[in-house]
Amino acid sequence: MRGAQVVLLAVAASVLAACGKPVDTAKETFERSTVPAGQISAETGATGKPRTNDPVFANDELRKLDPCGLLTDDILAAVGTPAESRVQDFGSCSNYMTDKNDDELSVTIYVGETINGAEGADKNIGGLPAMESELDDHSACFVSVITSTNPNFGIRVQIGGDGEKLCEIGTTVLTAAVELIRTDPPVRQDKRGTIAATDPCTLVDAAAMNTALGEETTISPYSLHWCNWVGEKVNGGIWFRTGYDPKDSSVDPGTPVDLGGGVTGYQKGTVESSASCRLEWRHRSTGDDGADEIIEVDVDKREPAAGDNGCPTAIAVAKLLIPALPKP
Repeated sequence: MRGAQVVLLAVAASVLAACGKPVDTAKETFERSTVPAGQISAETGATGKPRTNDPVFANDELRKLDPCGLLTDDILAAVGTPAESRVQDFGSCSNYMTDKNDDELSVTIYVGETINGAEGADKNIGGLPAMESELDDHSACFVSVITSTNPNFGIRVQIGGDGEKLCEIGTTVLTAAVELIRTDPPVRQDKRGTIAATDPCTLVDAAAMNTALGEETTISPYSLHWCNWVGEKVNGGIWFRTGYDPKDSSVDPGTPVDLGGGVTGYQKGTVESSASCRLEWRHRSTGDDGADEIIEVDVDKREPAAGDNGCPTAIAVAKLLIPALPKP
């Protein structure tokens, strides 16, 4: 479900365009490689100042959260009339509601996202460095807190609608969500074998990954559920997400490939000026329509050998990954 990836990248781009902060893209080589901006410091010494890397907001703790549990009726009632919250992914949830003037209002929370431009955070929300940016047409506002550094991760609330004071609404919602995480975090009731709380950066040995990719790489997390390995001529990525089983896709799922252990993946490879392959499979069924746990491996090569579409490399990465996954 590439649409989810496009949405994530579009949100990041919108925030950057709106805030105008400089971004370090020196390591950004290929389309699917997104490297965090210059790091901010973790303030720990001055009482009363916002600081990052609070253990309450550690990445492993954030992975356990139910994002829809952060959009409670009580929190949303402070800014309008809530509708039913809809989970979007392991770390995101939306509520399409109305504001206090009965105008349409969309509220989406993203937990554990890369916060670009974090060094420009000049606000304080719940003891965390915070920042906001608004689109030029005032149709959306993005309010973020930075929870950890190296890389800069955080929690973002995206507010959209035709009403006014969208940034004020976003600040209200995010302030309440941060307080809820501190006092009574809504922990997801995970089932056996889930990948929801697993860090994809930690499952494959670094040397083995370099061997599979064919060169030395640097680990570059994009979110709590998406990890990149960035090299000079090759990028690899592992993304844990929710979605439909690829074999049931309404569009071409790609070519089936046996990954061993009873796992069938579906690959799509292209060769133009570079080679690009996407390989995905269902890890486990959740029983909810469109919410199966999906694993995606992406490989991009800048100078591929003749006939190499990147998929043999993606398969090699997948075969390293599968034995390390939680067992359904």
